[in-house]
Amino acid sequence: MRTIKAGEERRKEILLTARKLFVQKGYDQTSINDILKIVDIAKGTFYYYYSSKEEVLQAIIMDIVYEGAARAEQILQDTSIPLLKRIVMAVMAQAPEFEGAHKLAEELHKVDNAKLEQQYRKVMLKKMTSVLEGAVKEAGEQDIIHTDFPKECIESLLLMGHMMFDCDTFLWKAEEYPVKVKAFLCNAERMFGAKEGEFQEFMEMFE
Repeated sequence: MRTIKAGEERRKEILLTARKLFVQKGYDQTSINDILKIVDIAKGTFYYYYSSKEEVLQAIIMDIVYEGAARAEQILQDTSIPLLKRIVMAVMAQAPEFEGAHKLAEELHKVDNAKLEQQYRKVMLKKMTSVLEGAVKEAGEQDIIHTDFPKECIESLLLMGHMMFDCDTFLWKAEEYPVKVKAFLCNAERMFGAKEGEFQEFMEMFE
């Protein structure tokens, strides 16, 4: 048991170090040797856990997805917030929050990492759909939403939110985002078949 625990700690140490280096230096400029020096391990130890630098980035992507899912689950459990607002807040909480997240996102958008960006969307969509399905079903049972396609609504909002709230995709200016968010909320209201004005109070936060 002690060996397994030590191994898991080492794996996390490699990932955290790589994440910081990818943010500070960029993915392409970071070598495996850079990671080895900081973690203070032999190359053989690194390859015991990961077969390549790309596999390390893939593992970081998985961590980011699960961190976002944990934030969403915490929001969904807060019954002081109306259910439908919890659902949309959980969708909007998928932007990575760790220090340097914006710069790491830039790395994922590079042409060489296009397949990793695609992998992130695929893993995020699967994980977050499963997280949100119960809440959306409950909203339907409470007659808050009216849709024949609850799962597809979740998937559409997740993908739309991922694209819209990622400043690096379309290079939108910061001052454009309040309108983008209000449009997103308006579309979410319609997609779910919610009562008109359900998100009005929410929208006013972005006036």
